[in-house]
Amino acid sequence: MDIKEITLKEFRKYQNSTFFNNAYVKLQLGKKLSDEEIVNLLSTAIFFSNWGDIDLQKLGYKIIVSYSNKYSDYKPLYDFAINKGYIPVSKFIENKHSNNREFEEHFFGLFFSSFKENFKEKNYYISNGQKKLIEFSSNNDSNIVLVAPTSYGKSEIIINKIFSNLDKKICVIVPSKALLSQTKKRLLDSSVNNELSRIITHPEMYTGNEEKFVSVLTQERLLRLLQKNESLTFDLVLVDEAHNLFGDKKNDGRSILLAQTIIILKTRNDNVKFNFFSPFISNPENLKVKQSNYEISSSGTDEFIKTEKYFICDVYKSEGELLLYEQFTNSLIKTDKIFRNEIEILSSEKAAKNIVYLNRPKHIENFSQKLSNSFSEINNDIDEIITAISDFLHPEYDLLKCIKKGVVYHHGGMPELVRFYVENIFSKYNFLNFVITSSTLLEGVNIPAEKIFLLSTKKGRSNLSISQFKNLIGRINRFSEIFNKENGNLELLEPHIYVIKSEYENKRANIETFIKKKARTELKIEDEVNNLLLKNEEQLNEADRKELKKTLEYLENIEPNSTDLVDVTYVVSHIAKLCYQNNINDFDIKANEDILIENLKHYRKQLFTIIKDCNELMYAIYIIFLKDIDIYGDSIRRLQNASARNFYSMILEWRSSSASFKEMIGSFMKYWSTLSGESLLVYIGDKWGEEKRNLNDIKELYVDLRKKNNSQKINLAILKIKEEQDFVEFNLLKYVEIINELHLIDSDFYDKIKYGTSDKRLIALLKNGFSLELSKCVIQENYRGLVEINSRTEEVVIKADIIEKMKLNNENKILILEIKFHINHR
Repeated sequence: MDIKEITLKEFRKYQNSTFFNNAYVKLQLGKKLSDEEIVNLLSTAIFFSNWGDIDLQKLGYKIIVSYSNKYSDYKPLYDFAINKGYIPVSKFIENKHSNNREFEEHFFGLFFSSFKENFKEKNYYISNGQKKLIEFSSNNDSNIVLVAPTSYGKSEIIINKIFSNLDKKICVIVPSKALLSQTKKRLLDSSVNNELSRIITHPEMYTGNEEKFVSVLTQERLLRLLQKNESLTFDLVLVDEAHNLFGDKKNDGRSILLAQTIIILKTRNDNVKFNFFSPFISNPENLKVKQSNYEISSSGTDEFIKTEKYFICDVYKSEGELLLYEQFTNSLIKTDKIFRNEIEILSSEKAAKNIVYLNRPKHIENFSQKLSNSFSEINNDIDEIITAISDFLHPEYDLLKCIKKGVVYHHGGMPELVRFYVENIFSKYNFLNFVITSSTLLEGVNIPAEKIFLLSTKKGRSNLSISQFKNLIGRINRFSEIFNKENGNLELLEPHIYVIKSEYENKRANIETFIKKKARTELKIEDEVNNLLLKNEEQLNEADRKELKKTLEYLENIEPNSTDLVDVTYVVSHIAKLCYQNNINDFDIKANEDILIENLKHYRKQLFTIIKDCNELMYAIYIIFLKDIDIYGDSIRRLQNASARNFYSMILEWRSSSASFKEMIGSFMKYWSTLSGESLLVYIGDKWGEEKRNLNDIKELYVDLRKKNNSQKINLAILKIKEEQDFVEFNLLKYVEIINELHLIDSDFYDKIKYGTSDKRLIALLKNGFSLELSKCVIQENYRGLVEINSRTEEVVIKADIIEKMKLNNENKILILEIKFHINHR
């Protein structure tokens, strides 16, 4: 007789007052169970595993994992893992929780142990689901979408795909510079026979003579590369974190730009293959860019090797009880733990390694100091770490005070190399227990952690979506940590997630509603497609259709005949075309074409048109691109004021003189010391602003230096420098490129503005992704023979022995870490 599958909905009708429910609650709270309760729970788990729907199978698994960990009895979990193909779990139990004789006597024990060797990859074991994903990718040469949770080996699949196609032109598109560096290092580390010694990570590394190559680029860098090389085509494009194509919001510039690059790639080579990788895609068809005609096949996994435990606690205004949220019964369970504030929760519930999530960088630094102030100084020898950061930035950097208490922080407002160093030391040293971070963690940054505490439920101005929430919590208890041969622990199969309403959360936020809407087991992730280039035009309203046409017209002016748009109006002047090619979005290029032409004519009539200093450069940007033009955003509109242009002339002067970060901090402090009165109310932007200049201002965009002591000013200078570096890099340099292409700037001065130097050796290193600090270090005579620079092709060879040499020379540990990302000869 067939047994009808039981559903989660049916289970919920009858579970509240049952013997099972009482036993299950006790198990989840870690209380001792009677023999009768154990038998009931395990028999119910077996029933659910065989005859329940997918959600009840997950519940059955949760019962088995919780029981096995509580009583160190892993036979039920071993059987479940064998049945489901969770090979890493069963193999770990064999190695750590059994003796060989016991498993030889186990039914089919030897057979299954031998069978599991089919799931060995290098020095670790993979699950059946992972194996299927690897085979799908390896055996498929068409356009594919691969969907798998964090830690399922997507990075390894990408690397294998690349090494299987080294005879092609390949691009890996990543969402951030951090992921770019990680991917490059993984590729170089995998190139054991030096078959891959050069990876293009910057548009200017491409010479135009390469018949085959591998590139790792953000969408901005890829678009720049395509714009500068009109005949360049690719054979294989791997899009990592492909859900970014959907866009966080309407008119998300980065998602639109990513879609535009896909359209250009497909236009130039109809046979280009796209591979999309993401932890969360509901419908792979949503990844089709409507202006490009390509079919896709997809593969995913419904495995559930980890089973989460969720907790919530409201300490916003007063003490609150820690409640366990049960995702299968959709109920809250009292734990009898009362806390007065978030510090108490973290101190009580912490593991060896913990992630604390906050939405705003300002909150991250504030809470990091607050948390570290509650701890005593650690006894470990951290002089090496303190010296590295002090020498690179400043001895009074607030991060150093936190490190002395076992706390680090990580956000986009920190210098990039310092962020890398923080990731490294947190992973390396056990005495660092907390990393306080933001959504930078969502973009592929891998750091070890056992628990995560959310002190905010937002990303930007919106609540975390289900996919963002799942992606965030998926960053803890990675498979490499759970199944580590030396330090692995099956208790990590139960990640602990804490959602805490604190002073950093919106006062109207309801964390109970949030957890029920994001963590309930039956909830399905729905793709939130905001990118107009992925939507069917007939389903758009009139406003969205106009916006779509505007976006397509912009693309047509970058890459003619790349869309199906009719009656396109193309710009005709050289300067307007250059604006499109350099992705200028600060004003309507087409509407202002005549003004741009007149502004350029007016500028050329001046006596000295070849720009040789920073004042002249800022004046040229104003006269040509900003004068009499309606600018969209405040950040560029500021440059219509002479005082703002003078400020950025100073910033560019520092940049052109190869000033180090530490030197720029000193320069900022000196500059601020010349200010007085109201001029000490300095613009810092909405990320860090604390004051309004006028009563009718909507946002706090300023900081009053009169209220800051010297140490606070130093830390503010570090934030300000990073903000201004980003502004120059992503906003100003686009205009400098156009000015250069109009032959209005001295070539040596252009190099100094763009690279911080006119030294061709340094420029070659910078084009290969080296920081300026590292570049200046490795061209010293000390490293002759370990660094080879081909001045003609600008190819760079870095030999592995340089690491030991740098250590002997007592180079900064931050630079020694960076060089490891560039070793391409062993």
